[in-house]
Amino acid sequence: MRLIRSRHARAAAVLALAAATLPVHAYFDYFLSGTIVGTLRKDEVPQYVRLYKDALANTPDGGTVPVRFPALDRRPAIDGTLTLERSRNDPGGKCRRVRSDLTQAGRKERWAGWFCETPDGDWKRQNSKN
Repeated sequence: MRLIRSRHARAAAVLALAAATLPVHAYFDYFLSGTIVGTLRKDEVPQYVRLYKDALANTPDGGTVPVRFPALDRRPAIDGTLTLERSRNDPGGKCRRVRSDLTQAGRKERWAGWFCETPDGDWKRQNSKN
């Protein structure tokens, strides 16, 4: 049992390190298991990624973007918001802290993180303590 936990811990550490350099769409591809967003159908993920990128690029600090995916098949509806908490300028460019608040069938999920704009206009997750 200890060996299995150790393997899972190592795998989680490797994935967390990789997240720091992945663009937004890759971040969503690899880190959704067990999350509300992870219940989106494969054909809905690009819509969520576009919503997220648009919010990062165009929503003012303090602004909120609604998230709504209707129930499909056996998956309950997903409702929530993306809130652009604040921006900062790093040596590499503009960075934004975004908070995601989602609900699905009474289950609530909240997470927040920094994303920094790349020279090609994409956004990468940035590990930051503030």
